[in-house]
Amino acid sequence: MNCLLFQRILAIVGLGVIIGAADSWIRPTRIALNLSAPSAPSDASSSATPAAPPVDPTTPPSITPLPKTDGFRDPLSAAHADIPLGMMIDSVAAKKLFDDGVIFLDARIDEEFKAGHIPQAFHLNSSLFNTPAAANTMKALDQSQPIVIYCGGGDCDASTNLAILLQGAGYTKLHIIQNGFPEWQKLGFPVEKGTK
Repeated sequence: MNCLLFQRILAIVGLGVIIGAADSWIRPTRIALNLSAPSAPSDASSSATPAAPPVDPTTPPSITPLPKTDGFRDPLSAAHADIPLGMMIDSVAAKKLFDDGVIFLDARIDEEFKAGHIPQAFHLNSSLFNTPAAANTMKALDQSQPIVIYCGGGDCDASTNLAILLQGAGYTKLHIIQNGFPEWQKLGFPVEKGTK
């Protein structure tokens, strides 16, 4: 009797997993970077904000495309004032931040990182984000300072995925090298090999 009950429970759980997987495949969850700058608290506490329109729960959320240069603009120090920064930056702007000691995160896979990376960059990708190894890297990150993230550029979404996770953890001054490590190398900027 217990065996039959156990088989029925397993069948129901298995069916639920299959239905859930099919639903996720049909209606995938999409997340996007928040490209707006954090707003300063307003002094007028009595100002009312209009209510958001109702959301249809059957409509999947859409992905907001990343602009090339718009997005968060850092209140950087005078040393960074001449760099027009947005969420997406080019390698030249990234090099200026590198020269000023800004922390870089390499979001590529381990083999790519070992083959060559920006000097002093920390290796952290979305698959490592919630691991004990990432905890040491996260200790070095300061939410009040800019962080530059890069991956393979082009169709590589690893840096965007990592930026989404970092935003969820409270980091707002994030920059992504648009064309990634290949452009950095092509421009002859410093590269080191091995692990950190």
